[in-house]
Amino acid sequence: MPALYLDSLPNFLVIHPEQLLGKLTAGLAAEGFDTNTDTTFSWKRQIDELQLALTQFNARFPPATSWSVLLEYTLPVIRQRIDCVVLGDDVIYVIEYKGGFSASSASALRQAQEYAMNLADFHEASRGRIAVPLAVGNFKTPISLDITSHFAGAAVSSTDLSSILVRSHEAWGSSSSRIDIVAWNESRYFPVPTIIEAATAVYKNHDVKEIARSRAGLGNLEITQKVIVAAVHDAIRRSSKKLIMVTGVPGAGKTLAGLNAVQLLIQELDLNKEQASFLSGNGPLVKVIQEALKRSVGSRKKGVARSVRSRVREIHSFVKDSYAAAQPPVDRLIVFDEAQRAWTAAKNLKKFGRDVSEPEMILEIMSRHDGWAVVVALIGGGQEIHGGEAGLAAWGDGVEKRTEWEVVTSPEAVHGGQSVAGSRLFRSHTGVPANTSVDSALHLSVSRRSFVSEVTSAWVNLVLDGKPDEARALAMSNLPIYITRDLRAARKWLQLRTKGFRRSGLIASSGAARLRAEGVETPTFSFLGGIDYVKWFLEPAGDHRSSIQLEVSMSEFEMQGLELDLTGLLWGGDLIFSDRQVIARTLRGKKWLEVSGTGDSSASADDAQTRIKNKYRVLLTRFRQAMVIFVPEGSQSDQTRCASEFDGVHNYLVRCGVRTLPA
Repeated sequence: MPALYLDSLPNFLVIHPEQLLGKLTAGLAAEGFDTNTDTTFSWKRQIDELQLALTQFNARFPPATSWSVLLEYTLPVIRQRIDCVVLGDDVIYVIEYKGGFSASSASALRQAQEYAMNLADFHEASRGRIAVPLAVGNFKTPISLDITSHFAGAAVSSTDLSSILVRSHEAWGSSSSRIDIVAWNESRYFPVPTIIEAATAVYKNHDVKEIARSRAGLGNLEITQKVIVAAVHDAIRRSSKKLIMVTGVPGAGKTLAGLNAVQLLIQELDLNKEQASFLSGNGPLVKVIQEALKRSVGSRKKGVARSVRSRVREIHSFVKDSYAAAQPPVDRLIVFDEAQRAWTAAKNLKKFGRDVSEPEMILEIMSRHDGWAVVVALIGGGQEIHGGEAGLAAWGDGVEKRTEWEVVTSPEAVHGGQSVAGSRLFRSHTGVPANTSVDSALHLSVSRRSFVSEVTSAWVNLVLDGKPDEARALAMSNLPIYITRDLRAARKWLQLRTKGFRRSGLIASSGAARLRAEGVETPTFSFLGGIDYVKWFLEPAGDHRSSIQLEVSMSEFEMQGLELDLTGLLWGGDLIFSDRQVIARTLRGKKWLEVSGTGDSSASADDAQTRIKNKYRVLLTRFRQAMVIFVPEGSQSDQTRCASEFDGVHNYLVRCGVRTLPA
């Protein structure tokens, strides 16, 4: 069971502290951990203070005899350990203890808030219930209870805990639906971690099978990983070359599947010499994950930085360095994230003077191996935002030229499904070539980025395809997206909801050139030269470089592949709506000019309309919990900020089902 101790509140009040201390010590030993003097002393103080506080509370509120107490409750998978949980009828009190006088009340409360929100979001028996975070310690600056939001909680001394429980119960408590302590303790826990959290868990060899679960239950992420691993084993057994194509909707877990497959195979096959690597053309994603892994593992540990850089790398550098060499690379297995973004021959010619596409180069590089070699290509669609991206079909072209490669692919890649924006692996085949096998397990169909709603990606596609009525029907499933014309209101809304370790941030299109008039610098590369986006993604609240400060917006180029819990999307003039018409534009001098192209979702990123629509496709799918869209009021006298055009954007999005931000 997750808790080292659980019992009714009356029994907790009468148990001898030494007996309870023995239970906790024995429980920790059973999990393979040893206690030290500091842990024992902390538990002893916590037990004494908690028994006194709850005795005082029970005297003031006799019905509390029906309540329950759990100590050292562990959230599975991510291994967060909660000091104390008090189940008060239908309210969950999450208590984090801090010893000494040095602890910050704000940081202690953020930790308690994180636990409380994780219970509310991912703990099956806690869904729909009130979870109140409380930090207890000798704080220099206590934080009073804020009854406007139960997630706000309080940071108080142990002597004030009983009165805080009384006030909390008066604000939120009832006895209408009491919590069963045994069922709650044994409840299932379905975490939906961020890509950074997931990558960290994978790299540290944690058991991440439960990460494959969503709020709805077990998905096919674990099945996809098993198919990848089985295909690699088959390639090794038969000394063959395999290209494995994994498709999925945005946020479905393709990156996690790739990271996990690399780590599982390294452990299983002991690939020290025959190394496996995770590669991506997304520079910001690579740098953020590398830094997060180094921080998690410990940068002072010998070889950590080198190990991280060798496992998670940038694809273009790998291709540039390896193609020029005569010998095969160290890697026999590479996982290429967002493989549809590999460069065309034209872009390679411009960059490196080589008139060959990047997919062909990768297959040629890996073909140098005697015996087996595997390329796992993770394919998305509709998010091509750079010119010169080769697309899915370039991989089919490469395989047709190098017939020694076998292909194992999802049906989406063959038939051109929605997740790949209608593009196909094989241009000249309506069926499946002889060297190709199809496995439906290689398609991830459910987005896990937003743990509140599973319809976000489909809704975004309808919005950008000019289908507002269909989008509105889909939004009726409680889509957590709001709209406002007031930037201050958007910031306040984000600030009030950024509790615990959750992250919020402002995002905007790189083409939103006139946001400067709203007091927000356009996220262009020249401006971002002075901004460290790695710190923007990783630094905590209170650090001026953090996204949570809501001072600097990031563009689609920094956000692609990454995510935030809460986003504030600042709408620009580069994408407007007129009835059902979606108009993509670029600012030239003092005028917005419509760009040429089809704007069709199956078009390549070299289609200018498609590229601008894809910018917003990326930005609209970056949130995990909720998003607020800010549409400027515009100006009657400045045609680069035309008021009527922004009114049209606002009205169109409302028609698509976006809810107005409450006052």
